[in-house]
Amino acid sequence: MFKILKAIYYFLSPYVNSFERMVDKFFSNIKSTDNIFGIKNKLLELMQENLIVVNIWLEKKFKGYKYLDKKTRREMYVDTQMIVQKLNQFISEHEIPDTDIRDILAKVGHLFPNGENEKIKYLTYIMFFLRPGLYYHYISTSSFGKLLVDPSKGKLEGDCNQIVTLYIYLYSLKFPLGDLEIKLLPEHVCLNFRGIDIECTAGQFAKYEKFEHILPVTEIISTNLLDLNDYREDTQHIPERVFVKSAELAYAISSLRSLVEKNLKVSYTNLAISCMNSGNFSSAKFFAEKSGNQELVRNIRHNQAVHYFDRGDADSALKIAIELNDENMKKACYGKQYNNLAKHVSSVKTLQDAKKYKSTYQKMLILADKLGDSNLSNSLRDTLSKI
Repeated sequence: MFKILKAIYYFLSPYVNSFERMVDKFFSNIKSTDNIFGIKNKLLELMQENLIVVNIWLEKKFKGYKYLDKKTRREMYVDTQMIVQKLNQFISEHEIPDTDIRDILAKVGHLFPNGENEKIKYLTYIMFFLRPGLYYHYISTSSFGKLLVDPSKGKLEGDCNQIVTLYIYLYSLKFPLGDLEIKLLPEHVCLNFRGIDIECTAGQFAKYEKFEHILPVTEIISTNLLDLNDYREDTQHIPERVFVKSAELAYAISSLRSLVEKNLKVSYTNLAISCMNSGNFSSAKFFAEKSGNQELVRNIRHNQAVHYFDRGDADSALKIAIELNDENMKKACYGKQYNNLAKHVSSVKTLQDAKKYKSTYQKMLILADKLGDSNLSNSLRDTLSKI
């Protein structure tokens, strides 16, 4: 009975399997203020269990690729297993002696990592297996879906982020991911094992002397979150709040928070402007304040005042104008308030009628004084003196 209910649940739910649900729950609950060490430890566990599912789910949720429906994702997971099978077949059919690996490393200035024989050999097998021309072909700004295909039916296509992610996944099948790091180069990323660079896009060892950062392997997730969308893929509309969540996640799991913070502020700014344009001024103000852009906050409040003013709500508009110390807007509001009061006394013909509206005339006098209209103030004082 339980199996039947479980099958019905996953048939109706947005998830292919329980691990997708676990991944979604983990990322949905992350806040940018959470402890980075706890987040990274849990993220590393999820990546170790199945990095492919982690990455595909994030692309579905935050990139908005239309093709990533349940059927396609299920097929991608099957194709991933075909890649693993093909790799294992490749390993069984090829022997790479340690001496050959030593020679290859020496040519690029690296020493053989003694005590890590099995790990460096397995990485070498992955590298030879995914060397361009055999099963892999490099393309720029790619979605993960192009990389996860049955290698017996077509080439695996992906950019540096995607192919590095696949290397990491394949390594995780045999060894702990804590062994690996990523090295950030200008507009590029490569894998790093015990100080040895692996240029995944070329399928060869390298030694990059100039680089920007060497980071824990978990940083591949924040790198992918901040990567550009594949322009070749159709995408559905992603609400600005989702973009903000994506940037917040990248911030929460990244060691380079100063860099990611810039992206987060841009997301807050874009969301604030979008909310303002749709008339949601309270949300616009909230996100503008989170962006730290005080000029934007002031602009949103000014536009909100104009919005109230145009709808005839001079009182609400005036409150904002006073808050902003906007003299022009304050005078416009005083003028509208005066005109609204003037309508109440427009039918007055005699002093006897005027006596009924004494409090109204008094309010009009206060507004006339605020407007700085001496002629209007004098006229109202004259009227009040007679009633």
